[in-house]
Amino acid sequence: MFKKGPKVTSYILLVAITISGISTFMIYPLLVFRLLDVGASIGEIGLILGALSGTGRVCSFIIGSANNRFGSKLTVCSGIFVRIIGISVFAFESHIYSYIILSALASIGSSASALGIKTELLRQSAERKLITMRSMAINSGAIVGPALGAALYHIFSFHIILYISIGTYAILGTILTLTYFSPPESTSFADSHYEVNLNKYSSYIYITLIASAYWAIYSQWAIIVPLISTQALGYEEASNLVYMANAVIVLTLQYPLVVVALKSVKDSTILLLGFSVFLASFAALFIPSSVFMLALFCIGFSIAELLVSPTLDSQTAKVAPAGLGLTRAYGLQDTITGIFSIGGSSIGGLAIETIESPSATAFFGMPVTAIAICLIVILKRFTYRR
Repeated sequence: MFKKGPKVTSYILLVAITISGISTFMIYPLLVFRLLDVGASIGEIGLILGALSGTGRVCSFIIGSANNRFGSKLTVCSGIFVRIIGISVFAFESHIYSYIILSALASIGSSASALGIKTELLRQSAERKLITMRSMAINSGAIVGPALGAALYHIFSFHIILYISIGTYAILGTILTLTYFSPPESTSFADSHYEVNLNKYSSYIYITLIASAYWAIYSQWAIIVPLISTQALGYEEASNLVYMANAVIVLTLQYPLVVVALKSVKDSTILLLGFSVFLASFAALFIPSSVFMLALFCIGFSIAELLVSPTLDSQTAKVAPAGLGLTRAYGLQDTITGIFSIGGSSIGGLAIETIESPSATAFFGMPVTAIAICLIVILKRFTYRR
């Protein structure tokens, strides 16, 4: 077993997040084209991607409760191997229901490993710095993954890339079985981080509603990017470039903006800024298809993501009700946001299929973003500190 200690575990987990990101993003941008090749419609692809991204989140309260009882190590390792089973379905030409069911299984495994790693890290600190480092690790993998996937796609079939991804997951899961994890809920967060006010449930509810809007918005990315990038640049692998650009923007700007430049700015203000940028990004979809439109959407969406995502995680950790505990607070929130993720992906796919234009995504994304902005304005009236 690797050397015990929270710092060593943190470093290993951050590396594991990066490797997992590489394994995920080397195939994720190619899934739309794989599913089109086997005859799935855009609406069906929306359902499959919704199941892949959102089902695990729907089950996260159950996962969080299991994590609370059995510990992060079992949750993380079992989650990785369940994900392997789920994504294996894309190696075969199968029925739509098989894709949906096994995508849902992969999503459950992914959420289990992600939730276990996140709670293990946040037992040490809920400050922006560690949360941002976690996000940077994710995006480091998201830079390398699409580049590697695109390079391999010119040489090998989708199947070979999928098998490489599966093999990497298997090695990662084996390594993490040898890594030290804290006992189940044995180490609580420092009370000073979370004794903010006595009305945390109200704050937690608002943060969860805002997070739900975020995931409904974020679910549009996987559907819209392959379509608008292919239209603008003329070849399927262009989506990999957009995924890479997104990761580079988040990786290079997140720490300087969120941790340094906005250090003294309240979290609610950062959220308001982030969702305002989302609104502008969706408006860019009404510009005729071009490299300019693609760049505007990608840059705006990426900046909004890097502002909103770590801020929501930080706020959830700070306002998690004592009656739930951190693991179950994240689990319950992920369950609720997962429903919105599946719904958002499905609605977005059906809207594009019905209107036959990628700009249809904006008709869904803009109202959801406006609702989130209204919720943040209400949230700003609460007096809890960052």
